[in-house]
Amino acid sequence: MNIKEAKQQILNAIQAYLIKDEFGDYRISIEHQRPVFLLGAPGIGKTAIMEQIAQETGVNLVTYSMSHHTRESALGLPVIVHRNYTGADVQISEYTMSEIVATLYDTIEATGIKEGILFLDEINCVSESLAPAMLQFLQYKVFGLHQVPAGWVVVTAGNPPEFNKSVSEFDIVTLDRVKRVECQPDFGVWKEYAYYAGVHPAIISYLELHPDHYYMVDASDKNNYRFVTARGWEDLSEMMQLYEESGILVDHALAAQYVQNPEFSKGFAEYYDRFNYYREKYDVDAILEGGITAQNIADARAAGTEEAVALMNLLMDGITYTMRSCIQMEKMIRLIHPRMEDILVKINNGLSCRQIISEHIMDCNKSLDKAVRARNISPSNKKIQHWILHNLEAYLDKCTNEGRDNKNRCTVILQNSFNNLLHGANNVTQQSMNGLKYAFDFLENAYGADSNVMKKFIEELKINCHTTNFIKKYGSEQFYRLAGEPVQQPTYNNLYDLNLTDCLLEQE
Repeated sequence: MNIKEAKQQILNAIQAYLIKDEFGDYRISIEHQRPVFLLGAPGIGKTAIMEQIAQETGVNLVTYSMSHHTRESALGLPVIVHRNYTGADVQISEYTMSEIVATLYDTIEATGIKEGILFLDEINCVSESLAPAMLQFLQYKVFGLHQVPAGWVVVTAGNPPEFNKSVSEFDIVTLDRVKRVECQPDFGVWKEYAYYAGVHPAIISYLELHPDHYYMVDASDKNNYRFVTARGWEDLSEMMQLYEESGILVDHALAAQYVQNPEFSKGFAEYYDRFNYYREKYDVDAILEGGITAQNIADARAAGTEEAVALMNLLMDGITYTMRSCIQMEKMIRLIHPRMEDILVKINNGLSCRQIISEHIMDCNKSLDKAVRARNISPSNKKIQHWILHNLEAYLDKCTNEGRDNKNRCTVILQNSFNNLLHGANNVTQQSMNGLKYAFDFLENAYGADSNVMKKFIEELKINCHTTNFIKKYGSEQFYRLAGEPVQQPTYNNLYDLNLTDCLLEQE
């Protein structure tokens, strides 16, 4: 199965393991909750899907690489304790709490979340001295004398032996104690994730042209490994974006640090130079603002396959950026709105505006810190929380310096600030809708409504979570017409009906 299917299998298991009966006990006892054993080639996203599952379920995530653990760090250290048995004082040895188990309790205390996922990577690379203890752990969730807390699901992962010389293959006894989930690299599935994660469009378009360059591991020559992984492409993308923002040259030397196959890294570096030429040639930003020229259309019609694929991904990247920002802004406004209502009500009841906003800032910081510690917050939601904090801090400064903590002045400042947020969100929404319209207009004029290029563009819109969410929420008659699908009613609701007046009217 691919990594997306593997994720769903693990998510299903976790949800089932956390079902409780009418007495609050887990329906499947901890001894019968088989740990998941996720087996797959290196760098295909095993750790990434565990982070996504924690974000989707809201539970804690604690990860350990078992190849780095000794018997002592995993089981705890032996200590001598005194006991009295049948009237006789004796000394016996016990083990201190495992570092791993202790971390779970520390995480529960820090986050206030009792349930979680313990993800043990490279489980089939444990040291020989630790192997017997791991068999006991896989069945009873016990390290030494200390059991994993109830509500914590164990997921393990490992690489097949052909990828790692330290791998010890599990015997039947061990395999009979786990839920084995095996996954393989799949470019189509990774591309869906690439859109979600904002992978550089040059990488997406290059791999569409060369899908066989997406993943390759050659471990036949131990002195000269050659490999290309999904993790390598994503890490290269992040570095490329930072280089571009900083004006640093993206070249073959950079690509070779992440794409560790000379042929592939050289091929991508050369393609990246041509991609930049296409980017300048078409000025996609202008096209998405309605600046479609006859020359643009003529160039697109004359373009070869490589140029057409690059153009398609440039258009997708442009509309994805604004649509993702639109959805994030809407979510931020919906989250900050009740906080601003609370601030207004309290200052109009005579409390200090500075004090109330400060309390909300502290509460936001506390919630964010807990989510980061639990590792169940996505990068997008983390960004939204930072936006909220930034706005609250700006309101605090403005109410202090301009409002001077006066009830009436602070009320006006907060109402105007919230209206500015709504206005900004409305502008981004309109920009996104216009960008999609102009992209369709451009492609229809250049290639035709029934062309393969248009069909490919619609296919990409459907697998891109940001464009899919936006179209579902705000609608697009062109999309449904060109896709040959019945028009769906937008799910967009009352964002622009929100205000900070109703809460004050309710108090009168």
